Amino acid sequence: MERKSRSSRTQDDGSAEEFGLWKQICTSLLKLEGIQKEEETVISSINKIQLSVDIEQGITSLIYQKLKDNYKRGIELTSSEQKTIQDIIEKISVLVALRDNEQDQKRKKRKSEIESNSRANGHHIFEKGTTVAARQPKEKDKSEEWILAVVLQYYADKNKYQVEDVDQDDYGEKQRYMLSPRYVIPVLSSEAAKSSPEIPAQQDVLALYPGTTCFYKATVIAPPSKSKDIKNYRVQFEDDNDEVKYVMPEHVLEMPKIK
Repeated sequence: MERKSRSSRTQDDGSAEEFGLWKQICTSLLKLEGIQKEEETVISSINKIQLSVDIEQGITSLIYQKLKDNYKRGIELTSSEQKTIQDIIEKISVLVALRDNEQDQKRKKRKSEIESNSRANGHHIFEKGTTVAARQPKEKDKSEEWILAVVLQYYADKNKYQVEDVDQDDYGEKQRYMLSPRYVIPVLSSEAAKSSPEIPAQQDVLALYPGTTCFYKATVIAPPSKSKDIKNYRVQFEDDNDEVKYVMPEHVLEMPKIK
């Protein structure tokens, strides 16, 4: 006889269980509504009986029996109401747990897809808020520039990052761009940069030009370890009259190899 593997529930099984629970909850809510309506009737009946009592004559045996029956029924209804409410709460808790589990499975699947896509494209996914150097899309009559930006989101289906320029334009707005991962380079924190291997002299790099938020091609003249006073890189930017500038370690990046 063929054995069935013990696998986790399928999404359809989970949905069927959720639907079944929801039907039970709705049925219990209708039951609760019926109980509460009957409670109102019993309370109204008790009030009417009490109002009909002649204080001077006292409570007759008939009225006593009616009150006794109504109070007994009221106690039964209260007990039934409590049990029904508890049953509803338990079922809702189970339903919420099932929904949370379903959402958790979706998140895990999404994360797995993103990681799989990341491996397929050969790069690590940068989290929201990561500071990066981003190459702006080429515009007519403008040279391509690498700018200091922040990651807003990674779209796995498009394999693109949405980044936002840290600098405002002439209208006071920060421009956003959709870029391929090869046009996005992470910028290390100052602490991480200090503990990272130094880039040797004479190597071409992408460095943040002092006083700006733009990266340009430069050549390392001396790494931080060779600077006595200021522990920054000494670099020489292209087309900058051979002037030597000091740039902080976190703002000196290895030159990207873009095909």
